[in-house]
Amino acid sequence: MERGKVLEYLTIFGAAAILGFLAYITAVGLYVVDNYGKTVGKAAFGTGEYEVIKVYARQFSWVFEYPNGTKVFNELVIERGKLYKLEITSLDVVHSFYIRELGIKYDAVPGFWYTMWLQVDKPGVYNIFCAEYCGAKHYLMLAKLIVVG
Repeated sequence: MERGKVLEYLTIFGAAAILGFLAYITAVGLYVVDNYGKTVGKAAFGTGEYEVIKVYARQFSWVFEYPNGTKVFNELVIERGKLYKLEITSLDVVHSFYIRELGIKYDAVPGFWYTMWLQVDKPGVYNIFCAEYCGAKHYLMLAKLIVVG
């Protein structure tokens, strides 16, 4: 076999090996991202359990819907150290769920649901702002995150 053919085959098989390795890393990474809540829950609590809270943004307030169907305006109460899955959307215009003290900011867009994992270990009261201008009374869109326990 010619030397040029050998180099050509080595190049092809080398590129295929590299692409296969990158595909494997990507698949593992996507699996980790898709199962983040279960993985973190098992590591932290040994159960993989978390509570789902729906968050609705609307001009000019936040609505938090707990698993039992209770809806609360502008006040989210969670337990210290417990894992929560917040599902965030908007009912009217684009908003942004922002907790400055925790470094958290997620957009709320009408027609889309965004998943945010939340676990707070320090009890206290944290401010929730809308970080996206949403209208004339945007400054009124304030809420509280209360961490108990």
